Amino acid sequence: MSLSRAGPSIRPICRRCLLRQSLIASPIRQFATTPSISRSTTRQQPFGIPSTALLNPTIPRSEAIPRIPLQLSVNDFDEKAPARPKQILRILLQRIPEYINSPRARGKLQVYGLQPDVTSRLSREWILKVEDDLSGKESMTDEEASKVMKMNGWNDEDLIISMGQSKFITTIESMSLRNFLTYSVTTGHLSNSLKSHIQSILSVTDLTRLAHSTEFLSARSIKRKFHLHIGPTNSGKTYNALKALSKAKSGAYAGPLRLLAHEVWERMNLGTVGDLNGQGRACNLLTGEERRVVDPDSGLLSCTVEMLPLNGVTGGQPFDVVVIDEIQMLGDQQRGGSWTKSILGLNAKEIHLCGDETTVKLLHNLLEPLGDEIIVNKYNRLTPLEVAPESLGNDWEKIQPGDCIVTFSRTNIFAVKKLVESTAGKKCAVVYGALPPETRAEQARDFNDENGLSEVLVASDAVGMGLNLKIKRMIFESLSKFNGKTEVPLALTQIKQIAGRAGRYKTSSDSTTIASPIDTDEAPATGGLVTTLHKADLPILRELMKRDLPSIPRANLEVPYGNLSDLSELLPANTSFGSLLEHFASLAKTPSYTVLSAYEHKLPLADLIEPYRDSLSLHEIDLFCFAPVNIRDERAKSIFSNLIDDFANKGFVNLEEIFKPSRLINQLELVEETLRTLPPLPPILGIGRKLLTPPIIISSIPMLESLHKSLVLYIWLSFRLEVSFPDRNQAVSLKERTELVLDSCLERLPGLRQRKHAKGERGKEVDRLVRDWRRENVMPNGTRKVEGVPRKGLTWLEKDVARRAKERKTFKNVRVIGEDS
Repeated sequence: MSLSRAGPSIRPICRRCLLRQSLIASPIRQFATTPSISRSTTRQQPFGIPSTALLNPTIPRSEAIPRIPLQLSVNDFDEKAPARPKQILRILLQRIPEYINSPRARGKLQVYGLQPDVTSRLSREWILKVEDDLSGKESMTDEEASKVMKMNGWNDEDLIISMGQSKFITTIESMSLRNFLTYSVTTGHLSNSLKSHIQSILSVTDLTRLAHSTEFLSARSIKRKFHLHIGPTNSGKTYNALKALSKAKSGAYAGPLRLLAHEVWERMNLGTVGDLNGQGRACNLLTGEERRVVDPDSGLLSCTVEMLPLNGVTGGQPFDVVVIDEIQMLGDQQRGGSWTKSILGLNAKEIHLCGDETTVKLLHNLLEPLGDEIIVNKYNRLTPLEVAPESLGNDWEKIQPGDCIVTFSRTNIFAVKKLVESTAGKKCAVVYGALPPETRAEQARDFNDENGLSEVLVASDAVGMGLNLKIKRMIFESLSKFNGKTEVPLALTQIKQIAGRAGRYKTSSDSTTIASPIDTDEAPATGGLVTTLHKADLPILRELMKRDLPSIPRANLEVPYGNLSDLSELLPANTSFGSLLEHFASLAKTPSYTVLSAYEHKLPLADLIEPYRDSLSLHEIDLFCFAPVNIRDERAKSIFSNLIDDFANKGFVNLEEIFKPSRLINQLELVEETLRTLPPLPPILGIGRKLLTPPIIISSIPMLESLHKSLVLYIWLSFRLEVSFPDRNQAVSLKERTELVLDSCLERLPGLRQRKHAKGERGKEVDRLVRDWRRENVMPNGTRKVEGVPRKGLTWLEKDVARRAKERKTFKNVRVIGEDS
């Protein structure tokens, strides 16, 4: 294949033209290189135009819109004072008549079988009843108002919490709808058959007895012992929980990320956990995209929380020990339901929950009514974490090896990387959410390794979880982030979790080999520092680090599929899946101290699936709406649409056919061919002539990320619908190739300045090493030196000029059943 097909993405661009473009573009945000520039008027922001847009004409300039900076104060991070019950009572009396007479309420009631004339009569009577129950009591205290609301079916605590989470109106409407239907079946306005129908709807959406349902029967049949390991980041809580797991005959580790599950799997098999002292124990791996069986008879499992077998080991026997990590995730609106389901329904004798102090009160409220025993173990941080006495003062030359700069968009990450490399002369690794987990781990390894090329890490908030990093100093580029709509202050929980990554203990997983039995687990590291880029942010950060984290008020609860299926049979046959989710959320009555998980993120996928509803079962629709698809990625959405179309019309999904229109696999091949023409990286960067970096290397990164996500989607579905998704091996092979190429693209991003003799950054010996490397590997035009090729060198348009690097193995030390020795 000729690289000329790469089109305009590899067209050489004149440096003078680039300079002219950058001068024309309005400098919305600039980074200072000296501390003397004042921030009194406006906060300086990263480049308004991302560096990739300058080299890739396919990215419209109109899409490169900078975020508007916030001028923050400590008060912006204060929690809002909660509403009082008397205030809630007044708002209820105002809102209830408005809602029950609104078109959206009338539309739902008609779906449930109530005709408009009947609804009008019932609503008049019900409004009078509510007003009689709740009004006319202006002299009530807050306690009396709370008691009155509870007596009449209005949970004032849930309403107060929802007001703090910007869900107040939705919660009022949900409570009103259920209260109205409950009242309607007590009147004489409905026929017996309609009353029975509405009672059935109310019954299937009543989840208050969920913990005692047949699904959780095995967990209710034993008395479980919960060990809460509570402490900040880097306090040793997970380490102590894993020690208990390593001694158990049967058990499991359940983490929030595939990276964490994979790390525990490695460490169990290698014997680098607890008191194993290098004597590995067979442990299997189970995640949404990966299955690794070391021993079918092994009683140990490492998995993601969503994949944790709630019924225990094979045969229904309870696990001896289970470790559930990052338990504070039960407060997450999208994924929290998996954590809540695990603690309510897990069949295990001993359960270790690891997390911060925000969950203690909530866990007591959830578990004590079930009769389970709770033991709380509190931990302090193992290494000191201090706020630095001063900020960087906008001076990028103050960046030091071991620093991590946190910023909150891919555009900003690459802009900061370019600035650090061009100003401070230090190579940067990057970590952000859109990167594949394997690529993030590779970037982390390069940063952690003393012999690695990267001295500095530039990361998003993805750095807060899942990676062991040797960060000496954490630097906040900003204390606010763009939430998709507007710029908002960071949450205190987020700030503390990110800051806590500085000065972490070094673990043996930083290396792929075991040095000695003594070095089998955590070894102490020096303390960490945290600071800010801007001077004005430092006093704010110092104050925030002193504050206690607010408690999580409610655990999120997933909609049980059985209840959703039962509700679908009670609604009209033409009800869409998105409407079904909305109806359940509007009617649901959840157990105490829980709230229904958000469903809105599923609606865009439900809309894509809706045209094929007649060809799919409800279970299949629910599965596809739960699939890992980034709805903001148009390429991924297009591939998902092709996938659904093939599944619904053919019954199977051919990998190449669904990817063909996007040409993402072609792009992968083009980048691979381009990389083959380039020489290996030198032993020391920043010396001599700059390395050749074709623009396709830069412009392809977002496309490779989309390709990887879509391949993961195919693999994820292949484990759940194996017959219909037969190309799993091909998808895995392409996924590994994509990871390798992404690693190479990130390594070769330009921007590193030349090292200087005057600053002691280079000497004669270093110059000689690089000179010898260039003589051995590089042609005069910057391409790879290949035997038999004329001295002038290769061009990008030739193919197959060198063998591609061997595909890396993520784990070589454990033999997995089914793999070659």
